[in-house]
Amino acid sequence: MMLPFYVRLFLVFIIWLFIISGPKGDPGTSILFYCSFYIAIYFLMPIMKSKLLGNLILITTPFLYVTMIDSSLFYYLLLIVLFSIYESAYFIEPKLYRFLAAVFVGFSFITYFIVGSDQLNIISISIFYILILTISLLFLNSYFFLVKEKSDLYEQVLEEYRNVKRQSLKNEKVVRTEERTRIAREMHDSVGHKLTALSIHLEMLLIEKKNETFQNMKETVDECLEETRRAVRALKSEDIEGIASVIQLIRKLESESHMRVNFTTKQGVLGANLSNQNSVVLYRVLQESLTNAMKYGHSREVIVTLGISAIGELLFTVKNAYHHSSQQIHEGFGLKNMRLRVKEVGGRLEIYQSDDSFVIEGYIPLEEGKKSD
Repeated sequence: MMLPFYVRLFLVFIIWLFIISGPKGDPGTSILFYCSFYIAIYFLMPIMKSKLLGNLILITTPFLYVTMIDSSLFYYLLLIVLFSIYESAYFIEPKLYRFLAAVFVGFSFITYFIVGSDQLNIISISIFYILILTISLLFLNSYFFLVKEKSDLYEQVLEEYRNVKRQSLKNEKVVRTEERTRIAREMHDSVGHKLTALSIHLEMLLIEKKNETFQNMKETVDECLEETRRAVRALKSEDIEGIASVIQLIRKLESESHMRVNFTTKQGVLGANLSNQNSVVLYRVLQESLTNAMKYGHSREVIVTLGISAIGELLFTVKNAYHHSSQQIHEGFGLKNMRLRVKEVGGRLEIYQSDDSFVIEGYIPLEEGKKSD
């Protein structure tokens, strides 16, 4: 795993402080100038089009400095070269990195034989360590890019999966809409027309002869006809309200993100009837709660529970992992807006932390006389 940037930057400055102090203790103008040049190239590296060229400059110029200006800094400047060749292992692709490693080994050997020690055993040990280090860095480079390739492939597969899932949801919605339209048309053409015809016949019978039984039958038929019309209008509508809208919202968020929603409905919830206004509030509050969990939660798993409270209110709970239990909750715009929405429909919202979890719990009143048993 690559070290964070601020750690690498700290190491660069430490190495250069060590180089500048050097064997003489008193840095000359040339080494200070070269230090500035190196750091300038180092900071310009992220915006360079060719990372290979930038790394070649950082790796070869120390050897040129030692050969042409000050041979006493050979072992000192070798440290910054080693750092550069290590860092480049995370940026240069394996094929180009092999070329970079060959340049490093070649310049190391040539420079060492020009300015290095005359003792054969020191030369042999140095060459051995340089070769071992180079082989290790080659393995590191290959491993890093293999992991990166697998990670990129995983992201591509994941994105493709999410696209397929989105398309599947769209196709399912189209099929569902077509089926609802077909059923509505059949109800309108068959049941509706027959009820209308029956109502007309009863009306004609009532004109010929007033009869209480016929009158009751006509009223029943008219009620059935009106209910059929309402059912047809509902089937033609594409809007999803109530608990169905919540289920649709959760499916949508799961298909568009990495979230895993553990959705639980307790007894009586699926039969609960919300007013249109309260249904919209429930939808928006849960949408904001799940978005909040995606942004700030420490886990991709969220627990959503719907139930009926002891006094007949709709109870909803959204719970996700949050490890900063010692920090005080700061309500931003999203949480304040949720609280205001629930309050406007006569409900209440509670936000708290418990056992490394962040919990949003709310109560929304159901329509009078329409609570499920």
